[in-house]
Amino acid sequence: MAYDVVSLGELLIDMVPLPAPPGALNFAAKPGGAPGNAAVGLAKLGRSVAMLSKVGDDAFGRLLTATIAASGASVEAIVVSPEHLTGVAVVTLDAHGDRDFLFYRQDCADVNYAPDEVRADLIRGARILHVNSLVLASPVSASAQRHAMAVAQAAGILISVDPNLRPLLWGSREAMIAAAREVVAVANILKIGEDELRIITGIADTTAALDAIWHEELKVVAVTRGAEGAAILTRSANVSVPGVAVKVVDTTGCGDSFMAAFLTGLLDTGLPDGDMNLSANNLAEIGRFACAAGAITATAPGGMDAMPTRDEVAAFLTKTFQ
Repeated sequence: MAYDVVSLGELLIDMVPLPAPPGALNFAAKPGGAPGNAAVGLAKLGRSVAMLSKVGDDAFGRLLTATIAASGASVEAIVVSPEHLTGVAVVTLDAHGDRDFLFYRQDCADVNYAPDEVRADLIRGARILHVNSLVLASPVSASAQRHAMAVAQAAGILISVDPNLRPLLWGSREAMIAAAREVVAVANILKIGEDELRIITGIADTTAALDAIWHEELKVVAVTRGAEGAAILTRSANVSVPGVAVKVVDTTGCGDSFMAAFLTGLLDTGLPDGDMNLSANNLAEIGRFACAAGAITATAPGGMDAMPTRDEVAAFLTKTFQ
């Protein structure tokens, strides 16, 4: 089967905090990982998508594959490892409700995802390969992602990138920035946070920072600004889309939901060839759709579990802009 999108990257379990008595901790296991969240988001929005990754032969790995499959995304290319455990991220909240993370990913399954386990046939048959930069933090999975990107480029497949900077998972800030620059350099479609743009370029002004990273093969960019919305840009058009105020429960996965809706919106246009000269109206519509998806995700706990359907996004947009 040919897929609209093949998403490659980490799969892990987010242990999210639940109400507990003073001095106690209580958690729920929620399936996550940015590329996995995006894959589930795409599937729930009605797009065909396959996930490329590796999980452990354990309860957490089975939870991940079952959740991804239940969304409608394909798990045929997820490798199950009998030697490595599925990675875990523990989310804690401080007295002010701010999040902190403890990661248990050393030698986990997805960092051992190898080049010979990459389903190159699925990449060649897809319209888009979606990646981020975190996979480049580990030598084995870095080789796998570089192989996948080379396959996509050789086959003329569009590469979508979400740098998804996670400083706690890198040995050095310099290595993280180098990895982000590496994936941005091959991106045809880019979603990047305004703060990430500053980190990657070292430039405070957004316009100047975009000029610094823009290259000939980069066709369309979404610069996200959290609750403030996003800017969607091509070489010939630039629109700003306001955010939508919602009652925030958990921001986990909001950017991934935006990413899934951004790609869905582009796919809905037919992904024009060449410089992707979408009209300002096209870009504004895509931006509103993506911002709505991200806002909905903020109203529910968990990553994959909170990804909205197309009907839910449509209803939200109707209610918001009626």
